[in-house]
Amino acid sequence: MTASQHTRSASPVTLLREWHERADGAALHEALFIGLGIDLPYLERVAVPLARDLSARVAILGDAAQETHDPVEVRGAGRDYLYAPTVCPGGLRAKLVVLLGEHACRIAIGGGTPALPGWADDRLWTVVETEQDASNALLADVADWLDKLPDLDGVTMAPWAGEYLREIAGLLTERHIMADETPGPEARLLDNLDRSLLAQVPAGPVEELHVYAPAVDTTGDTLRELIARLSPARVRVGVHENWSGYTGTLLRSALAGRPADVLVLPEQRPAHGRFAQWRIGEHWFALTGNADLTRTAFADTAAGGGGLDLAVRTVGTDLLPLGGGRATSPAGLDALRGVAAGAELVLLGAQADGAGLRVVLSEAAREPVTVSTSADGSPGSWRELGTIASGATSAGFPPAAGLGPAVRGSVTRADGSVLHSAVVFAYSPAAAARPSETRLTPRPEPTPITPSTPRPAASTAVVAPRPVEATAAPQATPTPTPAAAAAAAPSPGPAPSPVAPAASAVTSAPHVPTRTDLEPIPALPVEDSPYADAIEEFAAHGWVAGIEDGIWRITGSFGNPVPIAAVAATRLAQYGEAVLIQAGNERRWAFMAWDAPDLTLLNWPARNWRSYQIRPPADPESRFRGGDLASVPGRVGPLNRQIGDPPPALLRVLDEVGIGFAELVKTLQQIGG
Repeated sequence: MTASQHTRSASPVTLLREWHERADGAALHEALFIGLGIDLPYLERVAVPLARDLSARVAILGDAAQETHDPVEVRGAGRDYLYAPTVCPGGLRAKLVVLLGEHACRIAIGGGTPALPGWADDRLWTVVETEQDASNALLADVADWLDKLPDLDGVTMAPWAGEYLREIAGLLTERHIMADETPGPEARLLDNLDRSLLAQVPAGPVEELHVYAPAVDTTGDTLRELIARLSPARVRVGVHENWSGYTGTLLRSALAGRPADVLVLPEQRPAHGRFAQWRIGEHWFALTGNADLTRTAFADTAAGGGGLDLAVRTVGTDLLPLGGGRATSPAGLDALRGVAAGAELVLLGAQADGAGLRVVLSEAAREPVTVSTSADGSPGSWRELGTIASGATSAGFPPAAGLGPAVRGSVTRADGSVLHSAVVFAYSPAAAARPSETRLTPRPEPTPITPSTPRPAASTAVVAPRPVEATAAPQATPTPTPAAAAAAAPSPGPAPSPVAPAASAVTSAPHVPTRTDLEPIPALPVEDSPYADAIEEFAAHGWVAGIEDGIWRITGSFGNPVPIAAVAATRLAQYGEAVLIQAGNERRWAFMAWDAPDLTLLNWPARNWRSYQIRPPADPESRFRGGDLASVPGRVGPLNRQIGDPPPALLRVLDEVGIGFAELVKTLQQIGG
């Protein structure tokens, strides 16, 4: 099912509450909010808790020069969600909300800033909804926009923010590719990355044009070009007496003698947002979004220095009536004031993980930038960590250096005064991952976790988000040569091969590997093995691999075994066979059965099976790279709570490889007790 809605009441908060009240209790996987004038304390009160309670990973993208919040009041940035300040020459004016679940999606594009009253219910939003794995062309359009945004000239954001946007783009693309062809509303996204919104308006003539946009050029040039392009027989313009940018001279010039109705609308701004709609015969065409009728917003491109804007083009009935108002001739209306100037020193963000704190600037500073952190951003609480050297755009600091999540940069001017950047909040990918497959109880305040104490996988259905664990430093263990590592790996021939103990593996700094990390190091090949290349790659990364009773065993000096098993499953599946993998040690291990598109996971000591469907372009490595199961999309069916209750996909794989389920359980219990 797909549906397109155009309503003043479908604000992002309304969409979250509607999802919360779903009869099927479906979890929400991703919640992305983009807009100008971000108010983080407001979002932490009304949006983030709703999204996190639905098990979503949350990200907020805002204009670095247009923040409205007081950092002292921010509590959850970096811990409960990713906040990514972004630099855009003309302003990040696009208002976009993406809510993505296992089988449903909501995309909203509108004119309300992520603040009060920007998200109130009297704002204009265009909403596209999909259910039951259906898709809509708008999903593919949004995916394309999110994928291009991090690489656009002039737009700057932290590297991890760009990676997040590309990941969401990939999920939307996958949803659209895998969906059956379903009829839906004609709704397409228009962006101004490299082509202006005005250039995408079709040429007239049309019978009627309705226009509503508070701000226009002081000369009226953009409004004049829009009217000339559509060539309407009649025009209706909605204005507000005290805050619209129209004058009588401007309107008369733009109309060029065409008949017009000018409506002075009520001051409550009942249709906050911007739109143009035109009629040809009985069909109405609407363009909704946030772009004012100014050169920067409507007639320029973001690549050329204009504001970053989005709009939605739809076809239907008279969707957006201007409503009540008194007809008048346009005269005596005051212009809007301009926006504030951008900041001189901009931090794009900070990322906290086991390697420490990484801080990124929007551009290289001419002078060294002092980086400080604070627990809450209050005066007197700031502690200096060090500096980002002149000419550099980023720097890293040790894990124990920071006091809190609030981070800022400072530069001393020639006159001795100090310029402070706006505050950013250290982003922890582990803490801000999806908290659970089920809904959460109210979040308690985090307590420190001792680095040396391993945390078992949660077996309860109700959990709370957790702070980042400090990672123990790697032990100073002599590193064997690649040849020795390869020789230590057993050859997976017909006879069972014992798995070498974890103590013989190479120790390394904590790291979740990706395929690019597994560049093979020249080593002695494993003779007479069809899996020689894979074993060499594993040995180069410090893993010892062997196959016994049809199950691959991977051991090494790694903490979380899930991403290790996923990398191994992806690599070994290239040989064209179903793969059974157990990675880890006696205390914590993960078992995966992978035969595309079905994957079954048992993450010991949790005793439940998880089933997933993973279709190209995704694979186990890309899905489980983060190691947090709560953030992995594609899960199907309920959790099988007992190890003795197998999911159907696992039985199918076992039948294919010739291993009985009872035999598998016995083998795994011998490993895990």
